[in-house]
Amino acid sequence: MAAMLRRADVIGYLQAQGWQPREDWRNGHVWSHGEFDVLVPGAEVADFEARMRALVRCVADAEQRTMEIVARDIVSGGVDVIGYRAGDEFSLDMGAAALTALRSLLTACANQAAVREISTRTLRGEAVSQLLAATRLMPRDGPFGFDIFLSGGPGSRLGRSSAVRLLDVAALVGEVASLDSDMAFGLVREIRYETIEAFGALGSADRNPTQFELSFHWSRQVPRPDVAVEFTHSAVSRLPELRDTAVDLPPSHSERRELHGGLDMLELSSGETPLSTVEGAVVGLDNDGGPKAIVRGLLWVGDTSTGRQRRITVRLRNADEYAVALAAHSSGAQVRATGSYDGKRDLEVSENGFAVVEGDGS
Repeated sequence: MAAMLRRADVIGYLQAQGWQPREDWRNGHVWSHGEFDVLVPGAEVADFEARMRALVRCVADAEQRTMEIVARDIVSGGVDVIGYRAGDEFSLDMGAAALTALRSLLTACANQAAVREISTRTLRGEAVSQLLAATRLMPRDGPFGFDIFLSGGPGSRLGRSSAVRLLDVAALVGEVASLDSDMAFGLVREIRYETIEAFGALGSADRNPTQFELSFHWSRQVPRPDVAVEFTHSAVSRLPELRDTAVDLPPSHSERRELHGGLDMLELSSGETPLSTVEGAVVGLDNDGGPKAIVRGLLWVGDTSTGRQRRITVRLRNADEYAVALAAHSSGAQVRATGSYDGKRDLEVSENGFAVVEGDGS
């Protein structure tokens, strides 16, 4: 915690909170607030981190807040903070999945925000990469969780826009997950199934559903009310059902517009669409409107991959391929499907483009 604190940030925080500078003392400067005194050390002292810990402890006592919250507010003087906290204990795998899911959501929101904030298409990817590279992570005490500190300060419209976009998406997913089935079905088409899947990972919905919270603490330099979105245990438990429902829904009008505008998580280049391949397990089958297999695996579009598992609806060409998919689904064999990907969730198999990779699917 103390390693993240910078002297300038501490001084800015003390000034904003009403502390008054007094005198120099022992390679530092004394600040006072009522009966409390703290020493802001010089940047060159050898025990800088230890002195910063002592300062945070004293400020926390004076303000009757926890050291964690004080340190967060010092660091976040010029940045926005997205907080994640789970309601139960997490295993290592569950924690790693939650961190990966939140990074995926933030990346998608940053890409979408970049389209609105940056007019030059070629600069968007670089701006998002710089934002993510400068974003910092701080573990939280108590129940499992962490804070993500977005870079850029008040001048970073991309950082703020990305956080606001994530807040809007979280609020929508949370609302849909709390509705009854009929009402939820009408709204779920407005949410990408990859997004629902990511929120499910935040609550370990497929393993051990647990409640969690996403909080949004805004920079003091560009203030707005802090807010938190809570996902109850029952809401998290519903996410797999909503995700599976979203898999088979056709893209909504807004989704098609976003796809054509370049907002999909996997952005396609202009020109002829390269062949795409998904390799993984068959997790579902459907014969309504033509034979289809739902494959969960790694998707490649040409030489580009999303780098994570996702569900793809593979549209098969004939009954023979459907029989192969059915056998693979029963045996757990891996399959490979190659064809034309629509940039959303459907892959149209090309000739001789569906086969079993291993197992007894043929």
